[in-house]
Amino acid sequence: MVKEEARRRTKRSFGARLAARDYETRDAIFGFLLILPVLVWLGIIVLAPMVSAIATSFTSLRVPGGPSEAVGLANYATVWGDAGFRSSLVRSAVWVVTNGVLQTALALGVALTLNRKFWGQGFVRSWIVLPWVVPVAVAAILWKWMLDASAGAVNGILMGSGLVEEPIVFLGQVSTALPSLIGINSWRLFPFLTIILLGALQVVPESEYEAARVDGASRWMQFKYITFPHLVPTLTVLGLVGTLWAANVFDLIWMITQGGPIDSTTTAPVFIYDEAFASFNMSAAAAASVIFLLFLVAFVVVFSLTAGKSLRQAEEVLSVAGKRRRERP
Repeated sequence: MVKEEARRRTKRSFGARLAARDYETRDAIFGFLLILPVLVWLGIIVLAPMVSAIATSFTSLRVPGGPSEAVGLANYATVWGDAGFRSSLVRSAVWVVTNGVLQTALALGVALTLNRKFWGQGFVRSWIVLPWVVPVAVAAILWKWMLDASAGAVNGILMGSGLVEEPIVFLGQVSTALPSLIGINSWRLFPFLTIILLGALQVVPESEYEAARVDGASRWMQFKYITFPHLVPTLTVLGLVGTLWAANVFDLIWMITQGGPIDSTTTAPVFIYDEAFASFNMSAAAAASVIFLLFLVAFVVVFSLTAGKSLRQAEEVLSVAGKRRRERP
């Protein structure tokens, strides 16, 4: 009887495991079916064009639908040997780094300000996103007028206040065109970063600040050991996504300067567009796109490796601070 009972229990246990495994399998299949339409859509709009561009880069295609033949790595050698392309990569790096630093600094400063209580806080929080929701075309027209040398509002203010004696051709000089575009792009995107950072600040426990104030910590010490470590995960994600966004900006640059003057604002996306639709060399443009993609992939790999170290350091700072609070009598 005992052996029979043990056998029945073993069968029931085995059957329960099979049922659980079957349920997990059906659940996994159902989950896959739910995301299948998204995967198909991404394959159509992302993977297929990417494969097509890579294939085109090994041909002599000049215009879509035109005759072509395989040329191997000739397009890559030609594009990499083009000083204009290498210069566009350098400008893209300058564009990405300066945009990232400026946008993050602005967003962090504004988010810290909006996180404090003041009259009209709700109104400011609601309207801070206005530059971000303005369409790119509208922003381009607005800033082209504001920075105009003859009738622009910016030059009017500068000359009226006596800061300059003659108008500055912001978008027509090599020395000022790229910095002007960086400022415009930062003006557009820093509100989005501000909202994200403000949300991250909202979840920082107030008890940690209270304990720090009891210990006599200054505002800088509170920011260094409490606020910033809590923001590191958010800043890491924004750093990665923001860099990829900035690297692929084309519309704003093209609508304001079209890469000029004298290619001073020609970043990699602008160069690729010119190569494809101005020089009518689709294969060379495809090769340039692949090279640019490889640089972005390399950045993602390096960023991921270094970001992990930053996250661990932030966790260590927070854990040490928490341990000290728990040890306090």
